Amino acid sequence: MALNIGFDRRVKLEWLDAAAWKAATETDIAEVRKYLDDFLQSECRSREARRKTITVLTRIWVRLPQKHRSLQERALRILTEDDPDTRLWLHWGMTLLAYPFFRDIADIIGRLLTLQNEVSLEQIYRRLAERWGERSTVRRASQRVVRSMVDWGVLQDTALKGVYIPTAKKGPASASVQLWFLEALLCSEATQAVILQQLPQLPTAFPFHLDISVANIRQSKRFEIQRQGLDLDMVTIVHR
Repeated sequence: MALNIGFDRRVKLEWLDAAAWKAATETDIAEVRKYLDDFLQSECRSREARRKTITVLTRIWVRLPQKHRSLQERALRILTEDDPDTRLWLHWGMTLLAYPFFRDIADIIGRLLTLQNEVSLEQIYRRLAERWGERSTVRRASQRVVRSMVDWGVLQDTALKGVYIPTAKKGPASASVQLWFLEALLCSEATQAVILQQLPQLPTAFPFHLDISVANIRQSKRFEIQRQGLDLDMVTIVHR
């Protein structure tokens, strides 16, 4: 059975902003969809294109799975109370939670960038195909996700078509934003645990400068740090 891609549209940062701000003030999904339909009129001329784009946006900020609702509610509070410059941290974390396909692409790009200075669509697609299959829909969707990342300012075009370089890492962000972001990262992973010393190099967080202190993590009620072996500390989410 083919995995559901879901994120198959190019999404601009301002569209995510609109979806998030409306979700922060409106609980009726029909009203959010109507607002976004009006908002996207000039960008997406086709009714069907708007419908598909709105489906992607609302999956990120409105229709998130029940198990992630606490993260969604806290993200909306941070959005209205914290520095507006941190909104990309929130969009990224919410998209990781909503779309495993997006998470896999972010992971692939992050891992490639630890080995080289640029990434290509072909490299991304070859690695995606191992899990998602060699389908034309996978190739098209991966192109749209990467173009979205360019629009969000985390990747940059090069002179070679289909080849990208990373932009400067985003940050710093407040401790509360980074703790939320870390929880979103771990919730999007299969194991929901990470080696403490590897936090700054998490592949799915490649666009961001994570400098959250060990003290902040220890003081948070959302995490626990467990010693494994002689010198290995694992960060895990506390499930309540």
